[in-house]
Amino acid sequence: MTHYASLDMIKQKLRIEDSTIDDELNIYMDEVDALINRELRVKFGPRTEYDYPIVLPLTDTTNPPVTFDLRQIAADLVEGKFRFKTGNDDSLWKMAVESLANYMEKSFGWTEGHKFRRYPDITISPTNGVAGSTITMTGSNWKPRGKITVKIVDESGNGQLSETTPETVLTDDNGAFTGITFATSSTEDIGSYVILATDKINHAKRNFTVTS
Repeated sequence: MTHYASLDMIKQKLRIEDSTIDDELNIYMDEVDALINRELRVKFGPRTEYDYPIVLPLTDTTNPPVTFDLRQIAADLVEGKFRFKTGNDDSLWKMAVESLANYMEKSFGWTEGHKFRRYPDITISPTNGVAGSTITMTGSNWKPRGKITVKIVDESGNGQLSETTPETVLTDDNGAFTGITFATSSTEDIGSYVILATDKINHAKRNFTVTS
């Protein structure tokens, strides 16, 4: 079973080199995992805005992924629980609980009042060029196995769907896509335009400048 904190990290913090208390530490790790998952569930709710279940515990491949900071806080919680159980000193436990609350608010406070939302992103290359330029786009954090449409929008907010290659832009199991190409119109005026990608629920945009 994968824990938020690693046994090696905890034993290093406690300066323990043998395996005599590994079983005890694993019990504390299970309890800390349950605490963190409860706090995450309160923040996230059970499902995303796409109505997909939110998987806990967080791992390197979930969205959002587990972070080093969260792993470090989990290790502090385990160490704090151990020191309280063995020496009746709860100071580190209290500090770690406060650190967890601060981490949750800083990292996920924006989920209050609604389901956890992905924040999709795109990159384009190049970011400027003459009218009729071919643009290559990649994306991440979109709806898994979803369909993306692309628009080029001018400064007045007017825009039209772009023909892409491939014709249908589909994301993979992780909500990503790569190597999508499309072209600006050969009649575009010089100025700033917005490349807008959307899956009808979320959107992301980048600026493109048409030069002479």
